[in-house]
Amino acid sequence: MASHLDFTAIRKDLDAFAGRINAMRAAPTLKAALLELENAEEELRVCSEEVERLALPCGDTDLQLELMSRAFQELPSPAFVLDDSGVIRGLNRRGTGLLGVTAVRAVGRPFAVFVEQPWRTTFRCELADVLSEGRPGSVVGRVGSRTGCTPPLELRLARIFPHPGERPVVLVTLDVFANHGGHHDLMAEAAQLRRLDIMGRMTRLLLSAPAVSGPEMLGDAAALLAAECCDFAVIDLLRGGVLRRAVVAGPVGTPEEPDGVVTCRALERLDPDGSLVAQTIVETGESMLHIPLREEGVLGRSQTGCPLPKELNAAFAVGVALRDETPGPLGVLLLVRKPDRPAFTLTDLALYEELGVHIGLALKR
Repeated sequence: MASHLDFTAIRKDLDAFAGRINAMRAAPTLKAALLELENAEEELRVCSEEVERLALPCGDTDLQLELMSRAFQELPSPAFVLDDSGVIRGLNRRGTGLLGVTAVRAVGRPFAVFVEQPWRTTFRCELADVLSEGRPGSVVGRVGSRTGCTPPLELRLARIFPHPGERPVVLVTLDVFANHGGHHDLMAEAAQLRRLDIMGRMTRLLLSAPAVSGPEMLGDAAALLAAECCDFAVIDLLRGGVLRRAVVAGPVGTPEEPDGVVTCRALERLDPDGSLVAQTIVETGESMLHIPLREEGVLGRSQTGCPLPKELNAAFAVGVALRDETPGPLGVLLLVRKPDRPAFTLTDLALYEELGVHIGLALKR
């Protein structure tokens, strides 16, 4: 390998070569040849120094791999290496201690099975985002252990390409979640009060609507959600087994705006039957969090042919079913946020599911 070259011997040979050149300077017929040899000597010396410079920091590859393996095993926090399907391919000593199983039993199993149920879906969504976007991710949750209940942990995720052209892996490290007391408690309490305020305002709005509920009631409900929870709120209703767009709330463009500016009218003109999200929610009755807006046809396409999430500058979306106490959904509530707002959370989803029931009951009055 380059690191095993004897650079001392190379430098001695170059010095001897330079001495022989000086000894030949007495022969004038060799002047041109000596000049060429001097240039060659200088180039050889520069090349030797460059090779030596490159070889010194590289060291032995096997030694580097051994050092990296030891460093991984001796990390002060549990660490796991997952493949692009979320399966454990490696873990350090603290990782085996946390899970309470041997490395042989852990390797080959999906890491998500060790994450306790309330946080499992959130972890899988974050893992998918890290793999697709390449950005570092973070999730707070609990990881199941045979040694007993673990404290809340912060799971940090980072995508790594072992070698160019190979499939990526994800490094997951775990640390005890540091809840810094009063500030976090205050923020959590403020968020809870805001959710209760939205729920109360929606309840008053629906109770004060006329007995025969119509577009006006739905428009007011969507406007409240667009003002407090998102940038765009969309309500689709099932009519004769077919989804029909009922109302859209959000920013509205003006005739003076250039082509392509986001407006509610782009959503209003869209047939919800072309939305994969709406169709899936109607067919399964299940809510959708972390909707993959990058996939074509998720929300449908506009009349311009431009994928709708791009035209809306949409970054995050969540969808829930409108339902009452009878089986089967009555429609779909879809909320969309732009990149300047935070992503939807599981707590947000719980609020919107409850609001979906409130709106569904109001529709059936």
